[in-house]
Amino acid sequence: MEKPKHFPPDAGSFISKKEAERIRGNYMNKKRKKYGNDEFIQAYFFGKDKLLELLSCQEDITGLRIYYGNDTDNDGIEDRKMVIYAVDKKGQNILYKKKTETTDANSFSASAAKGVVDDEGGALDTGLPCPADCP
Repeated sequence: MEKPKHFPPDAGSFISKKEAERIRGNYMNKKRKKYGNDEFIQAYFFGKDKLLELLSCQEDITGLRIYYGNDTDNDGIEDRKMVIYAVDKKGQNILYKKKTETTDANSFSASAAKGVVDDEGGALDTGLPCPADCP
């Protein structure tokens, strides 16, 4: 019998500054060897308001799942991206839907940017890349 998967709201653990720097350093060293410099995406910043909105989009949300992605933005340069979904207690990705109708330019809709109505919902993206938007 297969053990049921459990997606508790307290999944994960905090690590020390030293351990965090070691893990990030491993990534940075690998990328520096590949690119020969630090001009590669190292992180993305997402604002508290958007993260809280995503976490509260449905009552049974227990956390977030963050996927790696790539996008060329039609500029020919492959950019690493992060796509964030709310996750329910069964471990299912939940498609984000804005709770109220708004014309807020910052509200989510990947398709709306292309002039298409997207009523299926979606995920959080377009964080600020680091370097470029981070100290």
